[in-house]
Amino acid sequence: MATPLRYALIFLLWAMVAVIYAPLIPAALTLISPALSLTHWQALFADPQLPQALLATLVSTTIAAVGALLIALLVIVALWPGPKWQRMCARLPWLLAIPHVAFATSALLLFADGGLLYDYFPYFTPPMDRFGIGLGLTLAVKESAFLLWILAAVLSEKWLLQQVIVLDSLGYSRWQCLNWLLLPSVAPALAMAMLAIVAWSLSVVDVAIILGPGNPPTLAVISWQWLTQGDIDQQTKGALASLLLMLLLAAYVLLSYLLWRSW
Repeated sequence: MATPLRYALIFLLWAMVAVIYAPLIPAALTLISPALSLTHWQALFADPQLPQALLATLVSTTIAAVGALLIALLVIVALWPGPKWQRMCARLPWLLAIPHVAFATSALLLFADGGLLYDYFPYFTPPMDRFGIGLGLTLAVKESAFLLWILAAVLSEKWLLQQVIVLDSLGYSRWQCLNWLLLPSVAPALAMAMLAIVAWSLSVVDVAIILGPGNPPTLAVISWQWLTQGDIDQQTKGALASLLLMLLLAAYVLLSYLLWRSW
């Protein structure tokens, strides 16, 4: 009796997923059809904004992903396990609840020329950020909370805590515990969380408008600008830029897989 019910629930789940994503099929066809023309690709790569926008996108995304991972791992090494880790986990929803635009605006008001730090340090003038470094650092801080929230569920496993206690009693350092035990244990959850962080960092528009380079902006912002114009040629370039972002995501996934295999 339980098996037929299970299959019925699985079918219902997939039906709900189909209802949600079925309307995207015509949009996907519209997105893919311009990619079949070499002329459209030549027009995209001939745009003078593309090289700098692509570079800013790669720099900001790499800083966001690597920075979020490093912050999360440093917090885990410093606080887990213990009461400080529990208090930090209890405060994570506060940071997760802050909208990205509000977080980015706060960073802008703090570090921008004429911001709060400028009042105390008038000679502190941030250089022109053409590569999206500030954008990447802001995303790294914000997304580290999401990464910690995902990993907290895995680190709450009792057997993992017991093995860490055993390694500590044998004299192993926290970094050895991280390298030999924690990273292999959290790898599945970490991989999916990092995929979400990279995908979001590549495609973010609102935060990139606030903190990213202005002229040219990141590739996601340019794609959004092209797609919202009335000119069909510009919309085609926007569609191809969106596909280019998907190819970049696939490249990040492949590179991460190769690095993990070599590690």
